[in-house]
Amino acid sequence: MTVYCLTGLGADSSVFELLQINYPKVCIEWIPSYKWENMASYAWRLCAQIDTSKPFVLLGVSFGGMLAVEMNKYIQPKQTILITSLARRSELPLWIRLIARTKLNRLLPSFLFVSNPKWLILFFGIKSERGKKLVTKIAKMSDRVLTQLSIDKVLTWDNEWLPDNLVRIVAANDRLLPNSKGAEAFRIQGAGHFAIVENAEEISVQVDKILSEVN
Repeated sequence: MTVYCLTGLGADSSVFELLQINYPKVCIEWIPSYKWENMASYAWRLCAQIDTSKPFVLLGVSFGGMLAVEMNKYIQPKQTILITSLARRSELPLWIRLIARTKLNRLLPSFLFVSNPKWLILFFGIKSERGKKLVTKIAKMSDRVLTQLSIDKVLTWDNEWLPDNLVRIVAANDRLLPNSKGAEAFRIQGAGHFAIVENAEEISVQVDKILSEVN
């Protein structure tokens, strides 16, 4: 059984380097995005990277988790695992939904969407040197246009459907995408939004446990 991994917005496969699980991992590669397409359309095009002839699991972090939910509308994974992510528009924090109403993101130049690494480190609650170096690299190497278009997809996301096979792993101190009230989840205490790196060992244990129960 293959685990297909989707990274967070602007990130690359390096965020999964510390995820040690007993199943083969394949990282989905970002592809060019279009202004006209929504989250569902982009997710459909990403499905081409998955071998559906064999059992597989989708594992998405942050923005990648939202895409994993949308991919369930076109393909049938054995399990969908969300890490520090959300599954429905109604779960988005109020401040994100307010930005969506104003459409302020569309009025700003793309370079503003490559955030200051120091601000990200503080907001994500990153403590380890590895985490700080990685998020700094991500901020500097991110494709500005793809990042801007991806943010627009989040702000215009309209999904309220939940896959039956959904499992969540959340960070107790996630300031960006806090866990939705009432949503059942494995909680990583003391972790922030960058838990996939900062708390990789604990998350690896939880993911392996989830996968061991997949039929």
